[in-house]
Amino acid sequence: MVFSTTHQLELPDSFPADAMDAFMAAARSIVLTPTKSDAWKELGGASNLIGWRFRGCHEDMNTYINSWKVHGANVSFEEIYLRERALFGMFTAGVSCIESTCYALNALASHPSLLGLPFGEREQRACSPARLQKSLSKHSEALALVTTLDVLTNSTEWTLWVDLRNRMTHRSNIPRIIQAAVGAEPPPAKALHFAATSSTPAFEADASHLETMFDWLASSLRNLLVAGLAFAHRP
Repeated sequence: MVFSTTHQLELPDSFPADAMDAFMAAARSIVLTPTKSDAWKELGGASNLIGWRFRGCHEDMNTYINSWKVHGANVSFEEIYLRERALFGMFTAGVSCIESTCYALNALASHPSLLGLPFGEREQRACSPARLQKSLSKHSEALALVTTLDVLTNSTEWTLWVDLRNRMTHRSNIPRIIQAAVGAEPPPAKALHFAATSSTPAFEADASHLETMFDWLASSLRNLLVAGLAFAHRP
């Protein structure tokens, strides 16, 4: 674990604590000088969520992986429930981590000394990585941040994270495939083996694939914070 000065919490080792602290120091120097601005009210709350959701995502991922390691494929309905809850928590918290980062960036960009972007109730409700990218694309000063957001929003990884989050939030759990065989042993079960739905692709992988997905999340978070720092320090 790594201690985050910004959050005063122990967070997973892959959390970009150095980038987070540097970004927040730059942001505070803008939105708290000489007094607290409206931008700080939104940026402060969103920045707290970044660390909380990152840790929650990691803990839920480990809950799922550990359940598979201990119990394997043949489990009770109670254990299935616990796994599904962990999977839901992982993808919900992971998407929230990125969205909270973009909300904080949008709040920062709304400060008059930067871009003065509108960020009232309507804009706050509609804030998303894609909308932030569109808003910033009109400003050459934000080119590096726009490029980072473009890479994020057009990635297959982000699309999968969001699709899985949306499916499990208000449509259904991801339908699990159970292997069987007649007259022979069934093939080895995979920790992640799900059928396609109307909004998610078929999904088959070992439990370690969740760790790969989490590594992508950590890398994407760092990229956003680094680009956000450069934006705050622009000439």
